[in-house]
Amino acid sequence: MEHLVFDADNAQETVSAFRENVLRQNWHILSRLLDFIPPKTPWFGFEHNAIPLGSLATYLDTTAFDVPMLWNAKFRTSHSRFQNLEGNVIGNQVVALLQSWLYLGLLESVVGKKIETSYLVRQDTDGNEYVYSRNLLFCLQARVFAIRANPSDKARVNLDIQHDIRIAHKWLTRFVAWSHSSFRLKLDAVYPGFMNSLEQVIPSIVRLEEAIEQMRLHALPDCLVLGTLTKHYPYRVADTRRTRLSGLGWCPFQIKLLEDTLNQSSTDWLVAREVQQNPAGHDSCTSEACARNDIDESTYQQAHVCSGGQCTRLLPDLQQVLTILKEDNIPVVCLETSNGEHRLSVHAMSKTPSRDYIAISHVWADGLGGSTEGGLNRCQAERLSNLCTSVRKTSQPARFWVDCLCIPRSEQDVYITALIGIRDVYLNASSVLVIDKTIEECTVTSSTEDLYAHIYLSAWMQRMWTYEEAVLAKELNFVLADGFYTYKVDTWPSMRQTVAVVWQSLATQLYRLRADHERMNIGQVYQAFRYRLTNAPQEEFLSVSGILGLDTKSLLSVKGEERTKRFWLMLKWIPFNVPFLDCPKMSEPGFRWAPTTMMYPTPSTMDTEVHGTKSECTREGLSGSYLVVSLDFVLKGCAGKHGSVFNVFVKESHDAFNPGSDPRAVLRLYCTESWPRAPAFGEFNTLIFVDELKSAPRPGEWVVGAALFTEPRVPQLDTSAIEKYCYVGRLLVERLQNHELSSDESTIMFEGTSRVTIDAEGVWSIETMYIT
Repeated sequence: MEHLVFDADNAQETVSAFRENVLRQNWHILSRLLDFIPPKTPWFGFEHNAIPLGSLATYLDTTAFDVPMLWNAKFRTSHSRFQNLEGNVIGNQVVALLQSWLYLGLLESVVGKKIETSYLVRQDTDGNEYVYSRNLLFCLQARVFAIRANPSDKARVNLDIQHDIRIAHKWLTRFVAWSHSSFRLKLDAVYPGFMNSLEQVIPSIVRLEEAIEQMRLHALPDCLVLGTLTKHYPYRVADTRRTRLSGLGWCPFQIKLLEDTLNQSSTDWLVAREVQQNPAGHDSCTSEACARNDIDESTYQQAHVCSGGQCTRLLPDLQQVLTILKEDNIPVVCLETSNGEHRLSVHAMSKTPSRDYIAISHVWADGLGGSTEGGLNRCQAERLSNLCTSVRKTSQPARFWVDCLCIPRSEQDVYITALIGIRDVYLNASSVLVIDKTIEECTVTSSTEDLYAHIYLSAWMQRMWTYEEAVLAKELNFVLADGFYTYKVDTWPSMRQTVAVVWQSLATQLYRLRADHERMNIGQVYQAFRYRLTNAPQEEFLSVSGILGLDTKSLLSVKGEERTKRFWLMLKWIPFNVPFLDCPKMSEPGFRWAPTTMMYPTPSTMDTEVHGTKSECTREGLSGSYLVVSLDFVLKGCAGKHGSVFNVFVKESHDAFNPGSDPRAVLRLYCTESWPRAPAFGEFNTLIFVDELKSAPRPGEWVVGAALFTEPRVPQLDTSAIEKYCYVGRLLVERLQNHELSSDESTIMFEGTSRVTIDAEGVWSIETMYIT
């Protein structure tokens, strides 16, 4: 954890890490050492220093351990010295090996230097040794220098680092699966305490992986990326962290937001710094919705910022606002003073760029909601006027647009016109000013990471319309406690970039606020919308349409699923991985693959590449090319314990598909919670996979898939040569390891070849299809 908060001020340590062939540390000669940052990770004492420098893939070869036995949790037979030891002793020694291999061994392989235990392990005042990651900054920065000194070697180094991370990730994924109660009980019975110990070391390895990936991004920004890996903590570790976050005032929705969208290091950083949330308004929150921003318009009251809270309302001229909107212009207001009295003057702005007004972006829960007819509390109007004037850096009162003054409700046609015109309001404003209570806790001297965290975790970031308001802005300004912050995508982290893993995670999320209009696509919108909420769900696709520059007016003539269907047809070219998203889907034939909403909290992501693989949305279905396994038997899947897991033996591949190795594989299919519950079920006979390159999953790999059912052809109606497949549901797919398939003995996660039931056989192929 220490590398997440350590700010080095001595360049000599980086120089030493660059020059020395063996990295070691004498902690006693250093003064003012940073304290351990909890939770501390015990060092389990494997003799790592005796292992010669090599790659991560060959580390275990020098230890005399049987790797397949380790993979299958057959620890007693994994090494000859374990034959007569107690199970708890064996478990402890295996944890020591795995910790040394996947922490120091991984880092050595990436850095290319021998790293002795003392460099990243330190004794605390209790006499025990713990992992101490302070020096990660120096050895990773030294690696950056070495990479830049040999530019011709960048492509190889880039791939080597990613392959090392993938090896570690595959094993960590295995360990997390073991932490599930069904497997944990088996391990605890044979090796008592093993999982408790393993769970203590996994988070530090995950954080190391993320730090290494951050270093790679910094040193090799233009090199090939093999794909994004999703990292998880063991079940009990994740539950413990949720409890700590809950104690800091975080609601279930906010906790899920952190877990699904930020890396593990960032969430640990927030916990370590004890970043709190105001618990007010979170009493009825769930993991799917945050109640903090829900408002009831029938009882809603604007907030005051004046002492006493008794000031009067200021109302703009309603008829002027209505007339301006009817003439297809933008109404703005200005707070003027005449004879000591305040009044809101109304002005018309044409829908042309760079107009001289500021658009306000806020959430109603902070007290600025309303409509033209109700006006605005005088104290709030004065504050808005002063803030906008300060942003403009002028002595003259600024003109501004805010929904509670510029969107009337008394005439429905005009109200609809105002909603459609919101895109023009924010697109043409000289600046957009964001006002949010959480963000206002920061000052102009706050660190980039702290400021980004407050923006990302604010109520403003959770509302639907505020995304469009930010994306369209020419300039995006945030109100702080003592000034303003103008958001720029090239803002540097406060931490050194080599280990700026927290900044990177937060910056990735905030980048979508200012995505280049030419690169803006449905993938970017989906990523941003997953954790946004609205009191007007019927307006979701109106907002998305406005962001993407589609024909919003045509969507107003239809409602419900018909509006959703028309939106997808208007969009036409859809990222290939939409059928694999974990979200509610439409029920209408031809569109059962299509999300009914993008505001659904989920870790699944839509492809954001402008030139990425696309499928075509048609009235007949989604037309695209996918990696397919065609089954010889119809399976009936459902959510729950029974009927949710299937074993499929893939025996061959068609000529069009080259698996790159032996095509034979056993795939274990897991129906997700979105499937119907028994006795209901979904029938399927076809699998498709999410890989854009259409590559088969590697042995031991978990991937996302989807289950389909072949639609019968109707000769009189079906003239297309392309087959149609009914979308059934989302699957998780595990490809079993080859050595598991060759063993008749059961393992921790496999029954053994003589006991496993093959539910269907299949064939690999690549097929162009309609998904209906």
